[in-house]
Amino acid sequence: MFYDEQGKHVRTKKEILDENGNVRKGCNIVKKGEIYERNLYSAKNKLFKQDEFVDEVKHFYTDLINTMIKDDKEKLHVFDENGLYLATKKIGKNNPKAEQIQMDNEYRMRWNREVDRAIVSGVPETEIQQIKKEYISDRIKESIDLFGSQPERFGTILMSAVAVLAMLISKVLQKARELSAKFFEKEVVQTISEPSGGRTTPIIPQTDSVLQQEHKFKVPTVDLSVQQRELQPKTQTTEQKIPRIPPKPVMSAEAAAYPKLSKIYKELNRQNGIIFDAEKERNALELERDSLKGLARLTKKGEIQSKIDRKNEEIDLLKVGLSGIAKRYGFHTVHDFYKVYATAKIAYAEYRDKADRWEELYGENAPRQTKESVHRRLQDYQRANADRQAEQTSKNKDRGAR
Repeated sequence: MFYDEQGKHVRTKKEILDENGNVRKGCNIVKKGEIYERNLYSAKNKLFKQDEFVDEVKHFYTDLINTMIKDDKEKLHVFDENGLYLATKKIGKNNPKAEQIQMDNEYRMRWNREVDRAIVSGVPETEIQQIKKEYISDRIKESIDLFGSQPERFGTILMSAVAVLAMLISKVLQKARELSAKFFEKEVVQTISEPSGGRTTPIIPQTDSVLQQEHKFKVPTVDLSVQQRELQPKTQTTEQKIPRIPPKPVMSAEAAAYPKLSKIYKELNRQNGIIFDAEKERNALELERDSLKGLARLTKKGEIQSKIDRKNEEIDLLKVGLSGIAKRYGFHTVHDFYKVYATAKIAYAEYRDKADRWEELYGENAPRQTKESVHRRLQDYQRANADRQAEQTSKNKDRGAR
């Protein structure tokens, strides 16, 4: 086997000889019987063939890239295959299956928009995950086992899952509106039944916590001179800590973001209510179409069907707008927004609880008795410490004179 200066295999020996018939420098000849192929690398590590390794590398490099991106809206995300959503496929250049992939992506986006709406409507994530498993994952496996690989059946399976999820959303919203209406009627009945002239302001007794707090910091009435005489002359008296008003609670970053997130939350619910009303109108038109009989079925069916089609287009646009609200404010999905919103809501509630408690005890609107008790305790402790220091100073002077 003959190899030239670049290590490339050549057919004859003449190709590596110079003008004098000698082998050129850098060329190589492998004689018969010698090994001319070597395995320079060991067997591949099985770890690199596992999905866990690929997933770890995806997250690592995604986080690394995001450190260089300043705008949160442009940051990358790793898709969670075990989540509620379905991933769309990328269509390459000159792909012969581009039309089929585009159609599948539209079905996937329909499911994703319905998931966004289910989250806004208050459907539990476990139920959405259960519908995804039963009506999508399991049915796709059954279809492959029975009929083999038939991509055209994917759209039918996915649309049935979307219909099931839409029915669940409608039931949840209808139940929520009924409960809201009952609660409103109950409040109105109570307001009418209670006479306005006979109302009396209840007297709220003083809580035990304030009394216990005053009792805890109350200075004993024993004479200080008697206590100091009982102490040994060589022991040093430890200064008692002066009670101080605790600092006002500080709002965390999560709590500070809650008012803005609350506005987004209200906007999502408002958009969801508009979609629900549009669906009710569409359902009423479908009932009217199905109830037509005789001549009216021939004359009015086409007109009503066109109204239904326009209403369906309107509903699709409204659903696209619902998913776009979260993206407009920098969230990748509605699910990501709701996770951040839940954390901020808890942090804000904890902050308000602490702040209200602080205002109740130490704020400007605190009861006068509480303010006076705190001020009196501070003055008593300061006076007691001053007397103790003066007595200690006089004792030190007497010892020095002796």
